[in-house]
Amino acid sequence: MHKLYSNCLRVAGSLQTLNRNILQLTESVKTLNRCLSINETATALRPFYFVVHPDLFGQHPKERKVNEESLKRLHEYLTSLRKTGTATPTELVFFVRPQQNEDLSSVKVNLQSESLRSTVTSVLSSVHLPLDFVQNIPKKRYRRVDIRWDPTYYHVTGQKNPYKEYYKRKKEWTLLDWLQKNSNKAVAKQLLCHQIQQEIAAIEREVIPGIGLKKLVWKNDWGSIHCLASLKSFHRMFQEHPAKTRHALKDKTLVFSKKTGVSAQGDVILSMEAVPSDWLKMLSLVDAYDGMVNRLPFMESKLSGLLADIRVTCPDRLIMAEEYELLLNQILNILRHSQAEVNHYLWDGDLSHLQLIVEGGEAPLTLSSSGQFIVPATVPGSMIVKFIADNKEMAFTVIQDMELLMRMEDVVQEQCKDRLQLTSISRDESVTPKQMISCCERLLEDAVYLSALSGGSVRVSNYYAVMKDGGISIPWNWKSDIS
Repeated sequence: MHKLYSNCLRVAGSLQTLNRNILQLTESVKTLNRCLSINETATALRPFYFVVHPDLFGQHPKERKVNEESLKRLHEYLTSLRKTGTATPTELVFFVRPQQNEDLSSVKVNLQSESLRSTVTSVLSSVHLPLDFVQNIPKKRYRRVDIRWDPTYYHVTGQKNPYKEYYKRKKEWTLLDWLQKNSNKAVAKQLLCHQIQQEIAAIEREVIPGIGLKKLVWKNDWGSIHCLASLKSFHRMFQEHPAKTRHALKDKTLVFSKKTGVSAQGDVILSMEAVPSDWLKMLSLVDAYDGMVNRLPFMESKLSGLLADIRVTCPDRLIMAEEYELLLNQILNILRHSQAEVNHYLWDGDLSHLQLIVEGGEAPLTLSSSGQFIVPATVPGSMIVKFIADNKEMAFTVIQDMELLMRMEDVVQEQCKDRLQLTSISRDESVTPKQMISCCERLLEDAVYLSALSGGSVRVSNYYAVMKDGGISIPWNWKSDIS
């Protein structure tokens, strides 16, 4: 026992020396040129996108293609800088949006820096845009990382544990505290669901090629056990009625949800709450929906033509073909009688770079956070046209921002997945890409303390929870007790 205690003291002394050396090293770090965050990069490049975006060159297809390719290579360069800190020097050509009575002009952008800050500065300078935003982003010292030792370290060394009193005064969960309390529960659920998920995957591997499905999708919040039960029932139905099932579903997407029918995209939807006899009735009606599904793109095109060629897109939610056809019919009838307003308010515009979504009468007439016009099918045509005219510039700006944020979100999600060794990381629809990026960047900052997440799946939402399959839900603005 005495020997064990001596060994503990010796290890503790070594750790103490290592900690002191680390602190001395971090104290010696001077003010550094801080790497821009993804949000800062997106905001800084917004004016540049506004003058080179391909959608601004609809009447110049050659120049549009050049800008599309150059933007793609610029994103690849920025992604490489964020992931590895280096990127291959390259030269890009951009055509710039012409002013009134001016010819198209082009600029060359030389990308040679291994700093995001200087790269963004170079891009903005190439088209003579102001640098105030980038210059006002403060440079800062790297913060000293306080090592949070196991309580036995403080016991052996006799040092005061700075976290001992923390839990007594804590008023709300921090991420680390919540994980310490719930990670074991999550792991237990993962293990319980693992066998079920393997069984689901095995049946899917038999059913999908057997029927000739394009893919099989789950859109519900039910647990793995219910999914397995539904899939087994469907598998038995397929074995009993193979010809009818193949005829209805070959080359189609099958979705298990809370509804039954055919979606506006032509996917076959089966309710997990229904019984196989109801599914068979639905499958016998699938052919009758073909004409309706084929009419929907034509109706969207007609609506687009009535509103200066704005792009009409289907709602993200699961909407049935009958419902969507009814909505399109309603709004087409309204706007056919509002062409005088269109000619008055939108006479000078080609709105093919903007997007419109038709919704039911309970939805508000609004501009979504992703830059899409949300238009209820029951609103007067004059109000629709006036709203689009008043907000078209704002919509284009939001779309530009969203395109960049979505690309940046993909990058930072992959970084989180790799660094934290996650099986997946995703977000709820209520969480914006900007909030997701902020959450992921903070996860990366505290990654060394978040080993409890390793091997699991993370859903970024507005609350803490252990999901039925063992996945973990965390709020996007989680609190840290490290920084």
